Order: sequence, then structure tokens, then C-alpha cells
Amino acid sequence: MLPANTPYEPKHASTPDSDQIKRSFLDVSNSHLSPETCEWLDAQLADNFLRASRAGVTGLIAGGKTRFGWFVYAPEEPTPELPADLARICAYARTHGADYVLFDCDAPLNRDLPVLHPDFLDE
Repeated sequence: MLPANTPYEPKHASTPDSDQIKRSFLDVSNSHLSPETCEWLDAQLADNFLRASRAGVTGLIAGGKTRFGWFVYAPEEPTPELPADLARICAYARTHGADYVLFDCDAPLNRDLPVLHPDFLDE
């Protein structure tokens, strides 16, 4: 793991034996998103919405919905249109060398990120 103050250096360079670019993702629990952001992602990444418009922030982060979460691109620059919790996680992913974030309800909790969804809080 990289320290939090380590600048992000893209790892998109081709390997000597391949001209394919490989990208990485950070596996993050849905618990680190607020219920409002979960609803926002559902709406933004709905198939009919994506087909209707690729403009704006949705076109920037659109990866897609999965059965138990979402797959999103982590923008390299701060994006004020993103919900604050999603923006924080995208920035965290970038500082740890990831280009994408896979939000999954079964992913382990990350001790560096707050738990924001009440369905995941310890009772």
C-alpha cells in the first residue's frame, strides 16, 4: 500500500511482452457510500439514462451497475459534480494506484474509509 501522501503515477505503460494496457481497480464495500449516493449511482448508471445522455459527470464515471454494486472510473482530477463520499473514495483509489472502483456489498470494510450506510453498521 502506498502512503496517503504518495503522488499517483499511472501504471498504464505497456509491458515488454505485450502492447496491452492493464488497469487496476480498488474493491470497496458499499458501506462506505451513503444511502443517497447509492441511489444517485443507481439513477446515473441506469441503462436508459446512459443511453439517453453520455454528457456530464455520468459519462466521466460510467462503468456500470453490477448485481451487488457498481463499477466506476475514478477521475484523475477532482470532480465537484460527484457526491462528496464518492469523490473521496475515487481520490483514495487513485492514491493507491487504482483507475477504477468496484463497489460490492461483500467487499471487506476499509479501515481508512468511514462507514456511511446504516445497513452496514454494527448493531
